[in-house]
Amino acid sequence: MFRLKGCTKTYLAVTVTGALTVVFGVVLFPLGDYLIREQIKKKVVIADNGDSESYEIWQENPIPLYMAFYLFNVDNVEEVLSGGKPMLTERGPYTYREHRVKFDIVWNQNGTVTYRQNRTFAFVPEMSNGSESDMVHTLNPLIASLAQGFRYLPSAIKSIISTVLKMTGTRSVFVQRPVQELIWGYNDPVLVTLSQFIPGFSQTAVGYFIRKNYTDDGLYTVETGDQNINNLGTITRYNGKKHVDVWTTPWTNMVNGTDGSCAPPFLFDVNSVEVFQSDTCRSVKLDYEKEVSSPQGISLKRYTLGPSTFANASVNPDNLGFCTPQTNCLPSGLQNNTACEKPVDGVRVPLILSLPHFLYVDPDVQNSVDGLKPVVHDHETRMDIEPWTGFPMQINKRIQINFFVEQVEGFSQMQNIRRLFFPILWMDENIVIDNEHADKIKDEMFLPMSILLGVKIGLLVVGCLILIAITLLIFRKRYKENHSDICKSTLK
Repeated sequence: MFRLKGCTKTYLAVTVTGALTVVFGVVLFPLGDYLIREQIKKKVVIADNGDSESYEIWQENPIPLYMAFYLFNVDNVEEVLSGGKPMLTERGPYTYREHRVKFDIVWNQNGTVTYRQNRTFAFVPEMSNGSESDMVHTLNPLIASLAQGFRYLPSAIKSIISTVLKMTGTRSVFVQRPVQELIWGYNDPVLVTLSQFIPGFSQTAVGYFIRKNYTDDGLYTVETGDQNINNLGTITRYNGKKHVDVWTTPWTNMVNGTDGSCAPPFLFDVNSVEVFQSDTCRSVKLDYEKEVSSPQGISLKRYTLGPSTFANASVNPDNLGFCTPQTNCLPSGLQNNTACEKPVDGVRVPLILSLPHFLYVDPDVQNSVDGLKPVVHDHETRMDIEPWTGFPMQINKRIQINFFVEQVEGFSQMQNIRRLFFPILWMDENIVIDNEHADKIKDEMFLPMSILLGVKIGLLVVGCLILIAITLLIFRKRYKENHSDICKSTLK
């Protein structure tokens, strides 16, 4: 019977051990990644079952979220009233801590969840450049809205309206008000007077962010990710519909993407993400730009809003539906948001949206005012996402509010003003992950991943070293045996 010598048995045992160590290390690479992905799926899925660690962040975001307002002060009011070019000076930021809480949460049987989200804002003086009492000279939104809303009425009626406005003290298309009132609203004397004489006329306050504090922005139904993790956070219905009824083509009315608070995990090779923005009544696509890092050193993928988003239909034909009507497309870089805004007692507010400082806007529009300095890094909208979890760790959602103004016959307040897209203010809704939650992600996900990677590499290295060592020993043994045989032959 064939028997192995003791030394040979040892060599064989060591060889098998080394080979198994290498094989185990190789197997751990796909197996380890699979186990990590399964654990991440459990953690990020939207579920109130104790397993989803992201649920509490989803339901009531504890990470500091801020809304910074920058207002444009008109430095040369008299010149503008005489037909001159506006000279603007940026004031701010006036920063508010934004608190979001999801409520009326309903879990649906098809793997979706329905909810509303309440938003509240509190002023943060230490993060602001100025106070809420700062006075800003800006366009009077009431005059601009009435002039556009009534521009097709007979001139005689418009003249009467203009005279009534003067009688109530509104003689100019400009107004000087504190920051707090311009943002959150104030009782306009004209509207107060009208409410006293016109039955059913109830709106007496004006403000650019009025009705946004202590309110929700609609009813959302989103995918929980339980049935398909790749659809996590995707909006399936907004206010009960799969589309909005604002724009002029089915494509532009589509509700696509998430609400921006989360994204599907494993975004390693994804070139773009879509986000629905209720304030603009549309979805936007952000394209991958580059790799960046959080303040805590976590690797992120940056997605940015490019020039094509608000481009004119002649530049981006897909945007034809945002022209309202389609025969009246605005210059590139602008979006007519009038149809998105809720009418105020039958009058629509002629809001025009753009990126801050007219970034990516037609040069003629940029040159129509003085004082704006568009800078991509400072004024673009971007989202920095951790690709393993799909969690947005840094966000800058930026948008500028402009008013369309022009001379309207019968309104003396606007008789000499230029035809302009008048900048009013811009906002930066921003979030940067804090150290507490960054450390939690590092400890619960990246630390185990690093340990597992170390184990995998260690097993491969140890296994390879064992195989190399045993190979060298075998060669050394055979060399000695051969050398010994040669010596014996020589002696004979």
